[in-house]
Amino acid sequence: MAKPAGSTPIFSLFVMFSLLYSGSSQTTPNEQSHDYLQKTWCIANPLASNSALAANIEYICSQLDCGSINPKGPCFEPNSRMHHASFAMNLYYQANGRHLADCNFINSGLVSLIDPSYGNCSFHSGGGLADEEPSETWCVAKPGTSDELLQLNINFACNLVDCNATHSGGVCYYPATLINHASYAMNLYYQITGRKKSNCNFRETSLIVSSDPSYGNCSYPCFTVQ
Repeated sequence: MAKPAGSTPIFSLFVMFSLLYSGSSQTTPNEQSHDYLQKTWCIANPLASNSALAANIEYICSQLDCGSINPKGPCFEPNSRMHHASFAMNLYYQANGRHLADCNFINSGLVSLIDPSYGNCSFHSGGGLADEEPSETWCVAKPGTSDELLQLNINFACNLVDCNATHSGGVCYYPATLINHASYAMNLYYQITGRKKSNCNFRETSLIVSSDPSYGNCSYPCFTVQ
């Protein structure tokens, strides 16, 4: 994966890159991450193991209709456990009333505040979180994002933030997947730029989540917004 740049880019370059990746240059100074909450979804944690994701799929699809992630279904592609598990976990979360506990799956699920639908694959949402509205948020890569786009996100973010934790020997190196490394870098960028919605866009390849993605010894920072 890409190494972070050895020096901090000049401010004008930072601004240019920020606007390119944000998808929107207009944000209010006091924009808080919970100001725009409406519907919620459940996705797989980028740090979850393949065995945990497979167990989630098996458990959920024994109870609910997972036909959409079968080979001829609209959500089969991209054919990855991360994507399939996210679709199934969202089905379960929605069917059970959208409580935090319904998107836990032994710490392998995250509540998303942005629609994870992708291409022809639609993730249903019946409404907001049934529990108290969250005050802390994180930014992670959207399940279904191509490896090419994940690498672009890593390259962009790691030129502006310290990604050493995702390098070999770092506390967040494992699982050694692009979606994990990209999520860590994207979240760090989102946190240091004030947790504005526009700073977790990355050309619509990211999601804002209200569940802490930290896993094992890997901690995803969450900075307090003044």
